[in-house]
Formats: sequence, C-alpha cells, structure tokens
Amino acid sequence: MNLARSSLKLFAANVTSAGVQFLGITLFARELGASQMGVFFLFQALLGMLAVPADFGIRGAVEKRISEGEARGVFLSSALALKSAPLVVIVGGILLLGPFINDYVGAEVAVLLAGAIILQELAQLSVVVLKGELRVGETAVLRVAQQVTWVGGGLLLIRYGLRAEAMIYSLLAGLGVMMAWGWYKSSVSLGRPSVERARSLFDYSKYNVVSSVGGYFYSWMDVAIIGLFLTQADVGAYEVAWRVAAVTILFSRAISATMFPQISAWDSSGVQENIERVLPKLITPSLLLVIPAFFGTLLYSNEILGFVFGGEYTIAAIPLMILMLDKITEAVQVVFGRALQAVNRPDLAARATTVGVLLNLVLNFLLIRQFGLIGAAVATTVASLVGGVVLHGYYLSQIIELRVPYNEIASSVVAAVAMLVVLLLLNQEILAVNRLSDLMISITSGAIVYALFVVLAPPLQPLIKGHYRNLIS
Repeated sequence: MNLARSSLKLFAANVTSAGVQFLGITLFARELGASQMGVFFLFQALLGMLAVPADFGIRGAVEKRISEGEARGVFLSSALALKSAPLVVIVGGILLLGPFINDYVGAEVAVLLAGAIILQELAQLSVVVLKGELRVGETAVLRVAQQVTWVGGGLLLIRYGLRAEAMIYSLLAGLGVMMAWGWYKSSVSLGRPSVERARSLFDYSKYNVVSSVGGYFYSWMDVAIIGLFLTQADVGAYEVAWRVAAVTILFSRAISATMFPQISAWDSSGVQENIERVLPKLITPSLLLVIPAFFGTLLYSNEILGFVFGGEYTIAAIPLMILMLDKITEAVQVVFGRALQAVNRPDLAARATTVGVLLNLVLNFLLIRQFGLIGAAVATTVASLVGGVVLHGYYLSQIIELRVPYNEIASSVVAAVAMLVVLLLLNQEILAVNRLSDLMISITSGAIVYALFVVLAPPLQPLIKGHYRNLIS
C-alpha cells in the first residue's frame, strides 16, 4: 500500500466531507441560533460518550486482526457476537432514563438516541473492516455520503418547521447510508463465531477501549460538562469553535488512519526497520496544516466566528485560539497513538490515554466553573499535551527508535510566523478585514505565503520531493 497516495486520497475525501459538514454547521448555526445548536451538540456528546461502552474497543481490535490476514470472517462474526450484549444493555438504559436524558439535552431525544447508537456501531464497524482489508482510501466516500445526507436532509427538514430535531433525524439517515454502503463494499464474509477468536479480540480490545475512551472523551467531555454548568448557547458556541479547529487536523487523521494497517502488517512480519524509517516521515506532514492554522487564528478568531456563524458565537473566540493550539498536540498524538496500537501495544497506549482522560476530567470540572469556555479549552489542551504527546511518545520510544524531525518542524513554525507578519502588514497597509470577503482574501493570501516559505525552506525540501515522488510513482 502506497502510504503517501492513500493518505492524500483519504485527505481529499475528508476535506470534501469536512467542507460539506462545515457548510451545514454554518447554515444550521445561522438559521437556528446557538441554543438549538447546543441541543444538537449535547445529543452528539451523549452519542459519542455512549459509543465507548457500546464498542468497548472491539472496532480497533477488528481492524488489527483483519489487517493481519487470518480468519477474517470468523473474527468479524465473533466481533458482532461480542458487541450484541452491551448494545442491548445500553439501549435499555437509554429508554429507562429517557426523561432525564430529555431534560439534560432540552428536547425529546431518548428514543432517537437509542436508534442512533445501534446505527452508529454497525456503520463504524463496516468502516474498520474496510480499513483492515488495507482499503483505507475506499472508506473516505462513506464519510462524504454521510455528511451529504446529514446536511441535505437537515436543511430539508428545517424548511418543514423542525429545529434541532431536523439535524438529529438527518444524522440518523446519514448513519444509515454509511452502514448500508459500507457493508455493501466489504468483501469479508461472516464465518462461524469462535470462542478463541473472540478471546483474541477481547485481549486487544480491553486495552484499546482506553484509547477509544480518550478519543471520545477528548471530543465530548468538555461539551458535556459545559452543559452541566453553563447554558445551551455556551455549548453551541464552544462546539462551533471546536468544529472550526477540527478542520485543521484532517490530514493528520488521514495519515494515522492510512498508516495503521500498514504498520500492523510490518509488525506482524517482523520488519521493524520499515516502521522506524517511515514514521519520522509522517510526523512533519501531520503538522504542516495545523501550525499555520494556529498562528492565523491568533489574528482572525473573532472574525472567523463572527462573519461566518454570527455574532453570538464570538464568545468562543479565545477558546478557539486555545483549541487550535490543542490541534498541534493532537496532530502528533494521533501518529504516536496509532503507531503504538499498530505494533500491538495497546496496553501502553491505554496507560497514556488514562492519564490524559483523568487529567482532562479533573481540569474540566475545576476550570469550567471558574473560567467558563476558556477553562474548557485549557483543560483539553493540557490533557492532550501530557497524555497525548509526552506519554505516547515516551512509550513508543521504548519499542522502536523514534526520531523526531525537529529541524523540519522548526522550519514549519518559522514559515507560519513569517506568514503572520505578512498578514499583519497586509491588514494594516492594504486590506482591513471588515467583512467575510476580506477575511477569505486574507486567509488565501496567508496560505500562499506559508506555502512559499515551506517550499523554500531547505530542511523541508527533501521531504516534499520524497512525497512527490511517492505520489507520482
């Protein structure tokens, strides 16, 4: 599998998917306001956090075992058997606690939440089966289809008078499309469930579940706690800022998703030197977008939220800056974390994630009550740095020779600072940013300036040429 080409293919599809999602959130935010967006985001937060016990790390175990190439159908059927019992318990719990859930979210959503968790688990399982078959690039179209269905269906339902419920109904429809298409594309046929294979999946998943907890809790813990202490409008504004920041991590996630099955296959074959050779070449590309995005947000965070989404979302301007810093740490963490799992050490990834999750939980409770949305962003960033980068990097370095390309990263930072200086001069002397069109021109100009500095930086030229040769070969 060509990692560079597969990463670029997945990144292109993820950009399309994120673009559709971003357009949808923009239109929904303008149409419905921050409070109704907060209702939808709280529904998503519950769905994301319930996914942890519903899956218990099984999806990651399925991807790992299928990528190893042995008894794929037996592993898949065994995984379905393992997932059935927790899903039944969770759905029953949701229906039992329906009144409390409806009161917390601010709408009658308990039954919808029960259906969503089933659809989500089946849809996501189809995606990891394709990844395990080393068909990572083919999963990208599923995400696009899901987002198109969500945005198109949501806008249609809003025209018929629905509000936050419109986004929830269309979210269910998008998961249904993803599930049906994913299983149609998969070439793995169900086998007879095996106790031995189920035990193998569980042995991996009992550690992988902690990493799953980390992923979901980093995404949704702060939103859930904001919902306890602050208003639905605060939830809506903060999550919109989070979604803006999340766009910058797309390429990093594409790299980590593409590299997992390939590194897993190398690890199974005992060719560790390939892992040590390739991994440093993936760190810098994962940072190339998030570093300039952080510096750009220092200048335009208020304008991005105000011009694109509306004035009521600018209360999250400073949190947006902090969340952009968090994405720099996350870009490194997704590479280190997935590499640890791919070399069959989910236990070490679990240790690092446990520290990060606990730190995130404690800091969120302490800082949100004291500092509001800024506290939530600080809590997430600190936890991501400690648990995501420092500990994951330390554990990975104990297994392989981990070489961090500091010169390349420093060159990217210098290019981003140069971009920031040029934009400051541009805004002072030529183009003041007073409306959305001015903002788009400034962002485009900054991207061009940054790209030129990156291309001209001597430490980055071998990396760029190498990836270019991989793409065209």
